[in-house]
Amino acid sequence: MKRKGLALFLCSAMALISLSGCSQTGSSQAGIPAVGQEAGSTSTETNTSGTVRTAQELYENGIQNYQYAAGEVKKYEEPLTLTFGRNIDLNAENWLQMAEQGEPIENNRWIKYYKDTLNIDCEYSLANASLADYNQELLLAMTSGTLPDVFHVFDQSMISQLAEAGVIWDMTEIYQQNANETLGGIIEGEGTEIYSTGMYDGKLYAIPQKMPSTNSYNHLWVRRDWLNELNLDKPETMDDVKAIAQAFTENYANNVGLLFSNSYMYEYQGIFWAFGGKENKDRNQWVLQEDGTLAYSEILPEMKEGLRWLNSMYEAGLINPEWATMDTWTALADYVATNRCGIFFGPHWYGFSLQSYEDTMDADADWIAVGLPTGIPGQEVLIPSNNTVDGWICVSKNNENPEAVIHMLNAYVEQLFGENNNFSEFFACDLDSSLWKATPVWSLSATVDLEPCENMAENYDASTGTMNEAGLKGAGATYWQYIKDGLSAYQYMFGPADSCFSFVAKTYPQDLLWNQYLGAPTKTQNERWSSMTELIDSYYLKMINGEIDINTGFDQMVKEWNTLGGTQVTAEINEEYAKYRE
Repeated sequence: MKRKGLALFLCSAMALISLSGCSQTGSSQAGIPAVGQEAGSTSTETNTSGTVRTAQELYENGIQNYQYAAGEVKKYEEPLTLTFGRNIDLNAENWLQMAEQGEPIENNRWIKYYKDTLNIDCEYSLANASLADYNQELLLAMTSGTLPDVFHVFDQSMISQLAEAGVIWDMTEIYQQNANETLGGIIEGEGTEIYSTGMYDGKLYAIPQKMPSTNSYNHLWVRRDWLNELNLDKPETMDDVKAIAQAFTENYANNVGLLFSNSYMYEYQGIFWAFGGKENKDRNQWVLQEDGTLAYSEILPEMKEGLRWLNSMYEAGLINPEWATMDTWTALADYVATNRCGIFFGPHWYGFSLQSYEDTMDADADWIAVGLPTGIPGQEVLIPSNNTVDGWICVSKNNENPEAVIHMLNAYVEQLFGENNNFSEFFACDLDSSLWKATPVWSLSATVDLEPCENMAENYDASTGTMNEAGLKGAGATYWQYIKDGLSAYQYMFGPADSCFSFVAKTYPQDLLWNQYLGAPTKTQNERWSSMTELIDSYYLKMINGEIDINTGFDQMVKEWNTLGGTQVTAEINEEYAKYRE
């Protein structure tokens, strides 16, 4: 799916300030065919035949002339060592467990694969579990001239600073000369405007690490066994949700109805979407207005109805009263794990939490994910979304082989998504569900999570509950085996029916509402955005708890938000948007 002109290509310099909510965050499968092309030892020896497009043309049209076909990877004649920088906890439990099995993250199957396939040795020279500390270490390395050969950037504002300092490669030509068709297809899978996120001053300085935008989805989780016991249907409207919460409260001891928490702007967007609200989990959704300008989603009047619904639930005693001081993980453990809640909103990865609570839940507890209910009769729910990235890859000017990281990305996507892939061995394993990220670089297909669900659904007979296993392939076969092995999280998330991706399959991509602004934070955002979002949080909390009237309170919030910087931020964003929209 190509979408042109929906997002902004920014060329303005930004100061480095880490901003929560300004950066963009957050599977088909054995060996890769050898290729006849051999790499030289320096970037000047890369294949330069064919037309190389400018970064602006790349943004508008994507790669047009691939020098490497799908399936092709490039092996260096002489061993090449690259150092990497990552915001990573090298002592995370899953990776320590892998290390106990002989696969430390510094020398696991991915590291060995790059050595065998590309003749590239990978070393982590900068790693920190704290993003703030990692960013600070990058700055120190920049000023001292000791940047790793390749490093990740998770604060979009940093790209411009690195480019202005002249310490990173302009990757515009390097990327287009070396990306193979599999990689290009994956990065451009949801629109070529994704390149704008890594551009500065008309050049591509940072390679976006594509992630599936289906991560933006919200889901309604319900205990089906309680629905069946009370002879209730799955909810289709927000009135149904309220009625079910009421029924659960009345019929099950100590039940809170709808589980809610102070993470609602991240995990409970489906409530706002039901009534036409357009905020996304990254809290950076900009919406195109009838007059052709962009407006920030969280101050638009469409958000009011979601607030009214939540206030009505609070007044009726149908959400846990301490929600404003309880984070979602605590709430899940306190209520879901102890059978005091049967309905909540959340992302698909909450399936892992549900699986972890099975020892304390009722033996017959049966959780399912249902399609998002609507609050407006006859109106479909739209899913606000970014063209999602999981940070960016920058290459130090000290690196004499800047093209090498592109060949690593080529090899990565071939191993997971190429015609001769090894998905089942490299995407996840029993000890590490995030094995796909236990590598110095990554980029995922937009449909990595959707395809296995669709494959299982095509081969599933709901009337008998049987699966035609002969028709399963790739991730579908892998995930079905996980389900048979008792890993219920995979049924919750990707199963052939009553799962999160059953809903995604019915709505993607036609019901996604794409964010119109993918650029780095503007000058005023860098200076004031944190205070501006805190203002919204404060007002929303008071409106939900009934401390202030929603109509007058919302209008006052918008007025203060504009005074605090909203008017200037909106003007800055629209100034740039007007330059590049088609």
